[in-house]
Formats: sequence, structure tokens, C-alpha cells
Amino acid sequence: MRIASIDIGTNTMLMLIADVNEDGSLTVLSDQQVVARVGKGVNRTGAIDWSAFTRSEQYLSEYLAESRNQNVDIIRCTGTSALRDAKNREDYLEYMQQKLGLEIEILSGEDEALWTYGGAISGFPNRNGSFAVLDIGGGSTEMTVGKGFHIDTRMSVDIGCVRLTERFLPHSPPRPAELDELISHLEREIDAYPVFDPATTTFVGVAGTVTTLAALEMGLEEYDGKTISGFRLTREMITRRFDEFAALSSKDIETVLRVDPGRADIILVGIAILKVLTEKRDLPELIVSERGLRYGIAVREWESGLERSSMS
Repeated sequence: MRIASIDIGTNTMLMLIADVNEDGSLTVLSDQQVVARVGKGVNRTGAIDWSAFTRSEQYLSEYLAESRNQNVDIIRCTGTSALRDAKNREDYLEYMQQKLGLEIEILSGEDEALWTYGGAISGFPNRNGSFAVLDIGGGSTEMTVGKGFHIDTRMSVDIGCVRLTERFLPHSPPRPAELDELISHLEREIDAYPVFDPATTTFVGVAGTVTTLAALEMGLEEYDGKTISGFRLTREMITRRFDEFAALSSKDIETVLRVDPGRADIILVGIAILKVLTEKRDLPELIVSERGLRYGIAVREWESGLERSSMS
């Protein structure tokens, strides 16, 4: 079964095209992303800006064309935090349906956490162990803890990079008082996440903050998802990078550290989330994964296909 899985996030829009094999493993044919910033201003205005409609239409049109070229069997498109929160989300869904014939499924925070977890652990050779998966997004951040594909607990909290940058960090570089307020807020919110034992549980991080930090630590000239997968990002690395990024403007983060311009202005919040979480929970490191929600949705569709076949 060949599946195209499109993930409309608050900051990025991603598409995976993969063949799902008989054992549920994935053969990746294409994995790409663009910064669409669908959630820009949603925390302030409560609505998706018109410019995000047109940007989305352009990128989604390109994704759909690529899917047709790859002769996919199924296209699934999901939306997360920005679309959950926006008061004009129905307008956005109707617009994409009319313009592109595309149906978008808005996931709850808990379902986002569930399928991100499944996608993340699908990349590990031993998928039967205990895992805690952290997904730092643009509008929300999810943590899911489980054993194999059995979920013990999952939690989504509205502490995404776009949302909190707009709320707490109006200046670049941020002023000390702004950073203090951000950290205090994170310390309160992070208490909601499930507790796990890092000695017996593999702590996994997905999405742009952790993959960008891994690429920087490895000194990669160009981003390579396969290379950064499995990288061990330590608490010491996170703390050092937080201090470094906090002293720079977003322009310097982009030009000096060569961080993607679509991420340079918001990544400090993601690093702050990692810093607070690893310090409060005494977590020594996390394992970086390039996989996430789009991979989990591909597996979900394969499982649904099996169920339909067994019933026919």
C-alpha cells in the first residue's frame, strides 16, 4: 500500500510518501517539509490569517501533484494545534476542499500525541521496549509514554514554539525579563506531563527543534534526516545551546548558526522547553528521531486497510 501522509502543523507542513510493507514497516519514497506558518497570529487573534490560506493552497497543491506522480493509493491530510484552535478553521477546511478537493482531518491533542508516538517508535529496531516521545510543535507540545505500541498515558499542552514566541518574546534577542517569564511559564506547564523513569524508558524527541540541534551538534553542512536519527542529545548540549541562542537575534541565528529562516525566530522556545523538561525531570539525554505524526498516520491507514480486508 502506497500512502501519502500530509501533516499541517502550526509552523511546518510536511508530507511523507511511503510504501507500507506487509509487516507494517515503511519504505520511504519522499519525505519533505516547508514552513507554511499556518498558525501565525492564531494565539493573538484566534483566527488563521488569509495569507496562510493562500500559502497553504500553494504548498498543498504541490504535495498533491507529487502524490499523483508517485501513484499513491491513499492520501491522508491531518491538521493539529493551529487548526484545532482557530475560530475560522471551518472556513480553512472548506477552502481547501473547494480549491483542491482535499479533506483535512483535525486531530485532537491526544490523538496527535498517540500517532506521533507510533510514528516515532516505528524507526527503532526494537519496538517492544518502553518509550517516552516528546513532540515540540508550533502550537502545542505532546508527550506520550508507552510500552511497544501500547500507550500508558499521553498529554498535549499548549506550549508550542510559535504560540509562546508571540506571547513572551517580542524582542530579538529577548530581554532577560522576557526569558524569565517564559521559563516560569514552562516550569508550571511542564508539570502536566507524565513522569517516567529514564533508566528503563527510551526518551525520544521528534520535530524541528531536536533535529536542528542534532544537526548543529554534528556539524552537518546540509540537513540529513537519516544521519541525525539516533543522535543522543544530552542535557549539557541543550543548556549550552540555550545560552548561545538566547544571546543572539533571530537574524544571527539564521546567518551565523545557519538555522532555517522559517525556524530561526521561534527555535529558542523549543530549546527552552527541552531545557526546563530535562532539568525538572533529571533526564540526562534524549534520542533524536526524524519520524513523527506523518509516519504514525501512514501506519494507521495501513492498519485500517487490514481491518477492512479482514471484514470483507
